[in-house]
Amino acid sequence: MTGLPDRPWVLVVGMHRSGTSAIAGALAELGLQTVRPDDRMDWPQSNPEHWESLSLGLHNEGLLAEQGGSWDAPPEAGDGLAPEPGPSGPTSSAAVLAAAYPGDTPAVWKDPRLCLLLPHWREVIHAPLAVVLVWRSPWAVARSLHQRDGMSQLSGIALWERYNRAALGGLDGVATFVIDYEKVVESPQTSLGQLLAWLTSQPPLAGAAAEWDADRATASIATGLRHQPGGRPPEDEVLLPGQQGLVDLLAGLEGGHDPLEVRLDFEESQWAAEVIRVRRQVVGTEWVLGHTRERLRSAFDDLGEKQAKLEAAYRSIDAANRKIESQTRHVADLTDALDRSNQMLEEVYTSTSWKVTKPVRQSTAHLNDLRARGDRT
Repeated sequence: MTGLPDRPWVLVVGMHRSGTSAIAGALAELGLQTVRPDDRMDWPQSNPEHWESLSLGLHNEGLLAEQGGSWDAPPEAGDGLAPEPGPSGPTSSAAVLAAAYPGDTPAVWKDPRLCLLLPHWREVIHAPLAVVLVWRSPWAVARSLHQRDGMSQLSGIALWERYNRAALGGLDGVATFVIDYEKVVESPQTSLGQLLAWLTSQPPLAGAAAEWDADRATASIATGLRHQPGGRPPEDEVLLPGQQGLVDLLAGLEGGHDPLEVRLDFEESQWAAEVIRVRRQVVGTEWVLGHTRERLRSAFDDLGEKQAKLEAAYRSIDAANRKIESQTRHVADLTDALDRSNQMLEEVYTSTSWKVTKPVRQSTAHLNDLRARGDRT
């Protein structure tokens, strides 16, 4: 299956730990189709439900790896994460997406990596597209990443900046609703009401709105989903000017855009770019070390198997040697017996009785010969 059905798509994008799972879950409860159950990511330690496709997550991680990066160490900004021909090209990506979402009803797809891969997927998905961009305080995101993954908060801030800048750049010209997750948790009915009203206004989705359950969608947002406190950061949690400008820009973009039109007139923080560059080196080194450990483990396992075979061969040789020794002793015993018999015969041949009885033996032999001749006649 390589073609995508002609169905509307609602993409939920945003930096990791920004509340994308909660928003995707609300849209699932609303009535949008989700990824098939057997392909759903299962990681309860991170979230009760991710609403995320395992196969698409691995596919997206592979796309990032082809550019020399990963979710936690993205490729260089502007490296051009657009589709290329071959296994990772649009046809392959469309097949993975179609397999994860069978059917043709409006569907919701959530994956934070989409922030980095929007140029690729915009070339893959030609059906009507609406996007919900979820953002959250950078310090809240960084604290959550530190709690979940042990990541330094400075790395979390740098990733927050890269993801959100990439998302805004990739969504230029796309119908987009920008939503602050902190406000969703504080007032789910108001925030989701605005989002659902905007989704209903999108012509491709209007036909399905009659069957949507807004109350169930609103009820799915629980305060317990906020893993880290939000609100205004403490005085020591300051941001660089470019990062603060990005916060202000996202706050000013809240609501629906048909389409989103935004220009980032400030560069990514050099500090953030350097942090991510170093992370790529560290992650790459860890990958090499891990791969080397696996090869060594495989080599040791192979050596162990060969050692076991060698020990079995030694045991077989030892058993054969013992058998040869036993047979050698048996031959020696037979040789001794034969020597004794020959000696006895020699003694008989040289004895006086043997010489005296020689004529008798000759006569007996002659008579036996005559009897044989008579029997023949």
